[in-house]
Amino acid sequence: MADLPLQLLAELIDEAYRPTPIRQLATGKRKAYHAQAVDKTRAMVEAALASGIVPVNRQHIRDALTDAALHLLGTNGPGADVIRNVFSSVFDGDAALALSKVEAGKIEPRFFKSR
Repeated sequence: MADLPLQLLAELIDEAYRPTPIRQLATGKRKAYHAQAVDKTRAMVEAALASGIVPVNRQHIRDALTDAALHLLGTNGPGADVIRNVFSSVFDGDAALALSKVEAGKIEPRFFKSR
């Protein structure tokens, strides 16, 4: 709203109003702008999730892949061996510990509940 007088002046002199680009804002204003944008995005995602719609974004894709892996491990479905091999290569000596946490149900699916 601080730019409103500038916008009115720009209209009076018949020039297009161009707000300050975000990259050129002072640090405090830029951080406040980004914080407000993050809050707005999170509120939109929360509303979508509450209505049963899962927006496509990086985190939700990862969550859906995790749900699929949990389902495959839980049912020993096709590809479960690949998941176990990935655990072995990623967690090295702790793969058994990671798999035991999955099998104990300590990692819960977010979207797809097969059990």
